[in-house]
Amino acid sequence: MKKFVSFALLAMCICANASEESFKINVSNTKLKSVKDYPVVVDLRELKFAVKSAVVTLNGIEVPCQLDDMNGDLCPDELVFLADVDGGIENKYNVCLRSEGEQKVYPARVYANMGLNDKYGKYPTINNIEAAGDSYLFKDVFPHGAELESELTAYRVYFDNRQNIDLYGKRKQGLELERTHFYSVQKDLDEGLGNDVLWAGGSMGCGTLREFKNGSPVLVENVKIRGERIIAYGPLRTIVEMKDMGWNGNNIKTRYILYAGHREVEVQVFSNGPLVKWQMCTGVQKVGQEPFGWVKKNGLAVSWGKDFPDYGKKELYAPEAVGLAVYVPEKYLADVAEDELQYMCVLKLDKQNTLKYYVTFCADMEKEDGFHSAAEWIEYVQKWMFEKKNEGVIIKKAK
Repeated sequence: MKKFVSFALLAMCICANASEESFKINVSNTKLKSVKDYPVVVDLRELKFAVKSAVVTLNGIEVPCQLDDMNGDLCPDELVFLADVDGGIENKYNVCLRSEGEQKVYPARVYANMGLNDKYGKYPTINNIEAAGDSYLFKDVFPHGAELESELTAYRVYFDNRQNIDLYGKRKQGLELERTHFYSVQKDLDEGLGNDVLWAGGSMGCGTLREFKNGSPVLVENVKIRGERIIAYGPLRTIVEMKDMGWNGNNIKTRYILYAGHREVEVQVFSNGPLVKWQMCTGVQKVGQEPFGWVKKNGLAVSWGKDFPDYGKKELYAPEAVGLAVYVPEKYLADVAEDELQYMCVLKLDKQNTLKYYVTFCADMEKEDGFHSAAEWIEYVQKWMFEKKNEGVIIKKAK
């Protein structure tokens, strides 16, 4: 979690070799509670050379890191590592960036995948797909869109006009989508693996981005180009991006970021300009026949309920209880709303024509650190929202 951490970027120095740069990042936890897997992201775009490899150490011990190319030009734009800091302690990380060599491959803690359905059943891997207008390619993409996974949870983003965020619950922590791809069979269930846990139906599911019109969400339609790509595969974070060009006159890009050790997805939305006479929304569906939940003016929408995760496979999947939640920070919240299918947050862009919100869920099947009632889930997401509102992150660079 990104709770109560402050940074100071100190002692910047250019090494004698112009193709290498080293600096320190001090991570201070000003609270008593320990912080684990706190994402540290360093912008590399101002460097005078293209980074090929990076090493991060703490007290002489190597810390896993990754380099991410955000714009697809094959040059890394960001360095990422995860910090563990005890309460009241400051850790001093050393970072060295080089223009030569190859980036070390660390053990994977996240997974991402997208492929093509083909007549040979090979599902060749792709990292980018685009379609003109509202072309229907949902059944051509495996598994219907990009999937992203941490040890705790997994998601996929449908490649169609719904663009729903689908959810995969786990009985035990670990990576398993490379085997199941959301399509668990009886053998998988017998061995304790998880499965798809949400039937969205006509709702927006959990955290899906939609147009808001006449009090309800509207499908992402009438776009000129729809695209989906995987920006980062890990080992510490995965990023999936949806592109909706010409959506109501705007070019919209939506990034879904999932970090190792984290339950939630951070959603970042970028527009090429302000929204003229239209709005976007997100939210959570009312699950099952007796759903419990609400949406409040503080930007938190929460739901708990039990339903079949797949109505076409009732013989395989029993009804599952799930908890859903979305948190929209105040600066991006225009209003809240509710209809028969979901609790909604109406969104607004900031002055940079961007917005951000967070999506999380739990499955009752979880055996490790799980939540098994509406009361437990609501208590957790309220603390989660408080942590998001009070992260206290400060980044300083030395002169």
